[in-house]
Amino acid sequence: MAEINKKRILTAAFVGGTIFSLVVILLDWLLGRGFSWPRLSFYFIFGVVMYGFLTYRNFKKQNKK
Repeated sequence: MAEINKKRILTAAFVGGTIFSLVVILLDWLLGRGFSWPRLSFYFIFGVVMYGFLTYRNFKKQNKK
């Protein structure tokens, strides 16, 4: 069974948040919106929180089985 490990959750959250923010910034650039630091920081924080929550929920679900 998968153990809930804070280090793994944080690592997955930061990697997922980084990839999410880069993809969204790339799409913004392709659509002609330009680059904005406040938008990038919002996407990064949002991505880290969401990926952290989803990873934690996934580990918790695996422990129940």
